[in-house]
Amino acid sequence: MRLPTSEASEASERRPRPLLLLLLLFFTLAAATLAIGCGGTAPADTSPTVTIGGTSVEVEIVRTPAEQALGLGNRDSLAWDHGMLFVYDEPGFFSFWMKRMRFDIDIVWIRDGRVVGIAAFVPWPHEDPDRPATVRPPELVDTVLEVPAGYAQAHGWRRGDRVEVSGTVSGRATAVR
Repeated sequence: MRLPTSEASEASERRPRPLLLLLLLFFTLAAATLAIGCGGTAPADTSPTVTIGGTSVEVEIVRTPAEQALGLGNRDSLAWDHGMLFVYDEPGFFSFWMKRMRFDIDIVWIRDGRVVGIAAFVPWPHEDPDRPATVRPPELVDTVLEVPAGYAQAHGWRRGDRVEVSGTVSGRATAVR
């Protein structure tokens, strides 16, 4: 028996279409395969961190000479538990300036995964932001970490402390001496 046209169209709308079911099945299987292949979890936060004395700091990696020259200049602040990391291919006596800085910082000098010195409470240039003094490490360094002023002291960081860097740190800074 044939249904009237309006009833036939309602019945066909309710009946699943084979192509639609096949596509739905395909995408469900593809999603399940990706979830299993990726461990079934959301991607981990891959922000680079530096850990010294059990305290971790989320860092911004300086990758280019232009980024290195600017550093933290033209910023109003640096959040507590955050820093800027300069990683060099070869150890050197790298000079750091506070050009156009608007807040004080601590500079942690690092070599071979150990703190070799800390310049605490380095002042920003109040009188002339374009003519700051430079700060140099006490010995050769291959990594430099800038954190908010007082951070190193608040966490008891000292010369000799082990430094661990995790996350993506590729794209080392080119030495600007």
